[in-house]
Amino acid sequence: MSGLGEAEQFDAVIVGARLAGCAAAAPLARSGRRVLLLDRMGFPSDQLSTHVLMPAGTSELAQMGALQGILELDPSRVRWVEVEAEGAVCRERLRPAADGTDFGVCVPRDLQDVKLVEAVRAQGAEVREHCTATGLIWRAGRVAGVRYRDSSGEERAVSCEILIGADGRRSTVAALVGAWRPYRLSRNGRGLVFRYLEDPLAGTIEAETYRQWREGDSFAFAFPTTPAGRLLVLLMGHRDEVGEARRDPEGYWARKLVAHPGLARRLEGAPPGSKLRSTGDTPAFFRSSSGPGWALAGDAGHFKDPVTGQGMRDAMFAGRTLAEELVPALGDSAAVDRATRRWEAARDRECLPAYHFANADTRVERPSPVICELVRDAGRSSEPDLTDLFGRARTPEEIAHPARLARLLAEALRRGERPRGETLRSAAGELRIGLQTRREARAGRFRSTRLIAGSEHPGALWPAPPVGHGAAVPSEAPAPAVVRA
Repeated sequence: MSGLGEAEQFDAVIVGARLAGCAAAAPLARSGRRVLLLDRMGFPSDQLSTHVLMPAGTSELAQMGALQGILELDPSRVRWVEVEAEGAVCRERLRPAADGTDFGVCVPRDLQDVKLVEAVRAQGAEVREHCTATGLIWRAGRVAGVRYRDSSGEERAVSCEILIGADGRRSTVAALVGAWRPYRLSRNGRGLVFRYLEDPLAGTIEAETYRQWREGDSFAFAFPTTPAGRLLVLLMGHRDEVGEARRDPEGYWARKLVAHPGLARRLEGAPPGSKLRSTGDTPAFFRSSSGPGWALAGDAGHFKDPVTGQGMRDAMFAGRTLAEELVPALGDSAAVDRATRRWEAARDRECLPAYHFANADTRVERPSPVICELVRDAGRSSEPDLTDLFGRARTPEEIAHPARLARLLAEALRRGERPRGETLRSAAGELRIGLQTRREARAGRFRSTRLIAGSEHPGALWPAPPVGHGAAVPSEAPAPAVVRA
C-alpha cells in the first residue's frame, strides 16, 4: 500500500462530492487551493432525499456557482407556502434570502448533483468518481492524508492539510477518525413515503406553492419539482407505515388520500405516479465534527428530520462556511485545527433551533391546539411569518415567543375545540421545551450531551461502523480523543 511519501499532494481532500462536499470545494478552489473530491458513486446517481430548497437554499446554490446550471433544468420556482393544520390555514409568500433570491427549487438528486459537480470542476476542483476511502494517513497525531480504492480497484494515497468527510450519515471518514457514534441522538417516530406525479395544476399558482397538511397524526406534502410540471408528494405518518407502504403500495396510497382530503383535491386529475419510495431510518444526531486535520460536513456531522425541508440548505451552509474558515488558515496546521473547531461550534449554534423544531414534528400526534392557533394567526396575512421557520429567516423561539404563545393559548381555550385540560397540558409541555431550548442557546455549551426531554426522544438505534473501520486509525498514531463536553 502506498506510503505518505508516494502520495499525491493536495491542500484539501473531500470525501463525498454532493451537497456539503461541493459547497466546501467551491470556495477552496476559487481561492487557488488544490482540492480533490472523492466519491464512491458516479454521476448521475440518485440519493434518497426529499430535495426541497427554500430561498436560503437556492442562495447557497448561487454562492456555490451552481444555480445557473440548476436553472437550465427548468425547475418550478416556488415563492409561496401554504400550511393547513386541522382546518386552520395560512398562505404566505416566502421571504427572500439575504442576497435577494426569492424562490425555492426542488430538484431530484440524480439531476441536481450532476450540476454541483460540474460547477466545482469548472472552478478548478478535481472530482474522481467511483473512489472509496479505505484508510487514513497520520503524521504527528494529525490526519495527513487518505487512502482510497479507485475505479479500477487500485489502492492509492493522497496527502492533504485538511480532510473533510462529506460522505453522509454512514460516513466512512467519521468511522476512521473515531467519531462514528453520535454524542447526541434522537429517535424519529415518523417514516417517509413519497412518489412523483405529473402535476394536474401545472402552470397555475399552485405550481409555485409548497403545500403541507397536518391532519390527525399524519403529515402530507406536495412540492412542485423538476422539470416544471412535475410534483413530489411526501407522506409522513408513523414509521411503521413504511412496512405497510412496501407491502401494499396502492392500498396505502388510497388510505392516505382519504386521511388527507386536501391532498386528494390537489391531485385530482393526476395520472398514476411513480413507484413509492420510503424509509423509516431517519434519527437526528450531532457527531463530533472536527479534530486534528479533519472535519465532518453536511449529514456526516449533523442530521435532522426532513420534515423541515432544511437538510440540504444546512449541508451546503456547513460546507461553505467550513471552507470560508479554512481559506485563511491553510498553511498553518494549528490555525487549521482552531478554524475547524470554531466552525463546528458556529454550525451547532446555527442548527440547534432547527434541530429542536424538527424533533417536535417527529412526535406522532395531532397538532396541538396552540400550533393550530399559530397557523390560523399567521393566516391573517400573506406576509412571511410562520414560513420563516422553513426559510431560516427567524428561529422558532423568535416566531413563537412567550407573549405570542400566551395569546394563542387564550384563543385556543376560548375556541374550545379540544378539552380544556388537554389544551393546557400540551401548551405547558411546549412552553417547557421552549424555555429549555432558550436556556441551551444562551449557555452555548460545545458538544453538549444534555438532552432536552420532550424534544429529544430516547431509543434510537445506531448501526455498527462500516466493516473494517471499527478501529479509528492505523498504527502510525493514536486515535484523537472525542470530546464530550
